[in-house]
Amino acid sequence: MDNLVIQALGKINMGILIIDRQLKVILWNGWLERFTGKNKDEVIGRNLLEVCPRFKLNMYQNILQNALYQGQSRFCSSALHKAFILPKENEDEHFYKQNMHVEPLYENGCNYAMIQISDMTNTSTRVYKLKNLIKELDVEYNKVKISEKISKHLSMHDSLTGLPNRRAFNERLIWAINHAERSEGRLAVLFVDTDGFKQINDTYGHEVGDQVLVETAKRLKENIRSTDSVARLSGDEFSIILNQLNDDHDAEVVCEKLGTAFVAPIEVSGNFIHLSLSIGISLYPRHGEEPAELLRYADQAMYRIKKNGKSGYAMYDSQRDQYG
Repeated sequence: MDNLVIQALGKINMGILIIDRQLKVILWNGWLERFTGKNKDEVIGRNLLEVCPRFKLNMYQNILQNALYQGQSRFCSSALHKAFILPKENEDEHFYKQNMHVEPLYENGCNYAMIQISDMTNTSTRVYKLKNLIKELDVEYNKVKISEKISKHLSMHDSLTGLPNRRAFNERLIWAINHAERSEGRLAVLFVDTDGFKQINDTYGHEVGDQVLVETAKRLKENIRSTDSVARLSGDEFSIILNQLNDDHDAEVVCEKLGTAFVAPIEVSGNFIHLSLSIGISLYPRHGEEPAELLRYADQAMYRIKKNGKSGYAMYDSQRDQYG
C-alpha cells in the first residue's frame, strides 16, 4: 500500500513535498522531479532552504513554522506571490505562476508539514488573455456605441447648420405637445421662411447662400430660450417650438425679437446681405392639438405674410389662411 501511495504521489499533477521540524525533505514527488530537474534521491534528507532558496524569506519561514509548531494551514496565491519552487536551470522563473498550500501532518507524535505546489501558469495566461479580450471587447463596444450616437446625431440633424432636421423637429413637437397636455400648458409653433433667399443664391452663388443659412440658424437660435427648439425643415425654411407660454401674445413678442435680430445685414466674403423673415404662428391648444396640423397652420399663416408683401409675422386665422 505504501508503494501505491508513493506511485500515486508521483503521478499527481502538482508538486508535493513533506518536511519535518528540522526542515529536512522526506518526500519529493514526481512532479517536482520533472519541474526542477532534481531527482528525489538527491533531495530527500537535505534541508528545504538549500533545495528551494525561495523559502529563506522570513515570510515563508514563518508559514512553515506555524504549520510545524502551531498546526496552522496556509494558502498563498499566485496573484500575490512569485513562484515558490524554481524551474530547471536555463528556464525563466518569472514565467511561472504557482499557488502554494501548506498543511500540518502528524505521525507517531511527530509533526510534519506538507507543501502543495499548483502550477497556475497556463491558467494565469488564460486569465490574462481573457482580461485583454474583455478589455478589447469593451473598447470595441464603446466605439460601436459612439458610432451609433454619431450616426443617430447625423440622422437627426442638418449637416449644414447643425440644427435638428425635420425628423427631429417632429419628434420634439410630439414630446412638447404631450408635456403641454399633461401640464395643461400652451405652446406655439413658428414657421419661418427667409425673404428673397433665391435671389441671394442667384446673385452671390450657393457658397455664399450656405453661409447666409448658417448665420440665419445662428441668429434664430440665439434669440429663443434654451427650453425652446429651432429646426431647419428644408432649404430656407425653419420652424421653432416655443414651450410653456404664459400667454398667446408671448409668441408675437418672440417674433418681434426675431425680426429685430435680422435688421443688421449678414456679412459674407465682404458682402453685406440684408435678409428679412416671414413668420407664421399657430398655438396649442387654441388652433389644434396634432403636430401636423399645428405645423400646417403656421405654414399657412406664413404664406399670408408672403402674399401681403413679406417681412413680418401673423397668427393663424382659420377664416383667412386657407390654401392648396
